[in-house]
Amino acid sequence: MIDFNFIKISSTQDYDNSLKNILYTIFPVANHSILLNELKTRIGIKAKLLILEFPYRDYEFSSVYSLFYSKKHQKISKDCIRLHFFSNEEISNKTYIGNIVVRDSKIDSRGKGIFAPHILTQSQQSYTVLSVFNANIMGKKFEINTYPWMAQDTDIAVCAHVAVWSINTYFANKYPNYKQYSIGEISEKVNEYLGRKTPSNGLNLMQVSDTFSKLGYFPLVLAKEKSSEKSFFQAVYSYIESGIPMVGAMTKKAHAVAIIGHGKIDKTSLLSSEENIINIADYLDEIIISDDNQLAFTLISKNSKYSLDDLDYVIIPLYEKMYINANIVFARVKAIIESNVLELKKQVVVRIYLTSARSFKREALENNTMDTFLKSLILKLHTPKFIWCVEISTKDEYNNGKLSALMIIDSTAGTYENDPWLLMHDTKQISWKDDTEVYKKNILLSEYDIYKNNLKEL
Repeated sequence: MIDFNFIKISSTQDYDNSLKNILYTIFPVANHSILLNELKTRIGIKAKLLILEFPYRDYEFSSVYSLFYSKKHQKISKDCIRLHFFSNEEISNKTYIGNIVVRDSKIDSRGKGIFAPHILTQSQQSYTVLSVFNANIMGKKFEINTYPWMAQDTDIAVCAHVAVWSINTYFANKYPNYKQYSIGEISEKVNEYLGRKTPSNGLNLMQVSDTFSKLGYFPLVLAKEKSSEKSFFQAVYSYIESGIPMVGAMTKKAHAVAIIGHGKIDKTSLLSSEENIINIADYLDEIIISDDNQLAFTLISKNSKYSLDDLDYVIIPLYEKMYINANIVFARVKAIIESNVLELKKQVVVRIYLTSARSFKREALENNTMDTFLKSLILKLHTPKFIWCVEISTKDEYNNGKLSALMIIDSTAGTYENDPWLLMHDTKQISWKDDTEVYKKNILLSEYDIYKNNLKEL
């Protein structure tokens, strides 16, 4: 039979006084200290009620148990504990704020977890990728819009495995054309490199990229060079803004994380900039990550455990027909702006992102601030499945969430194509392509709301 223990939380001491005793009674040799410390410091009294479920058979732990732990001389339990958290003593979807699996591990008992982002976020302003995940307690379904997290088990799965797992789990949960793989299955897909797979000594960039390929992605690896740090972070921001989580590698720290969003933009510095073409990415202060060492929604920033200087590489799992990359798009856009093809103010703010044509058209249809002719044109525009969008604003427009000029670029364009645009407009004219023909219409256009579909604001 499955047992359920109800634990009320009125202070952080209740984690030690009540929860700790039950955990060590069930798994007496496991290391629960990291788990308890995380719960006290990251969740604390935001949870008022905790339900402990045991035994719980976790899909992810079962996948590594059969690969490794079942073969060990010293036996560990194949069953797990699952802890459910509620913001008050009412048990409902409204009060459900997450769960975490507890495994019988002498290294770290933390397993897979899903938590409401607002419980864990460390930034005053966060924009992240999110998907709806389900949990069931005695037949009742609970939902959380979040990003999946897991601690590494140190033998089968280390930080890079977990980062790849979380990204694939996010995509598979959100989009039906991606397949769900367990952490055990992902570890089995990793190519051997200078030795055996198990126990794992960690993955290099080639192994991470190759694993993404085996999972059905088309990875892009970007390196931060001293001579081009600015363009590196411009590309990273554009892919984050596109709603594409990626693996971030920190070679000096021998660590990898999943990059899942960004924090605040330094608007004060941006609005005081004297550059003619202001790329929003240059004023990025915080990157939101899912780090297997600590519960999700932590930061890479000036004042956190990891800084932007630590980030050396990113591996971005792209869709097959996303060919032209972010830096080339910005170069093409910059050339168009500087050639005065568009009639713009002397200073403009540029925001670049990928999105699906379907989502972009849906949001355009619902955008009540967009001109009706422009809206009709966007809805009828023949595009590939994914498009690059370039929003161009004045400083005041950007500060108010508006744009007055737009470029839509073919994501399947080649690196050396000089004019990959499909549609562009300023405040006086719209130009668009229909196959090989180019059409233009003189029309007065007012500013309208920016596109906000890719990331969710916390």
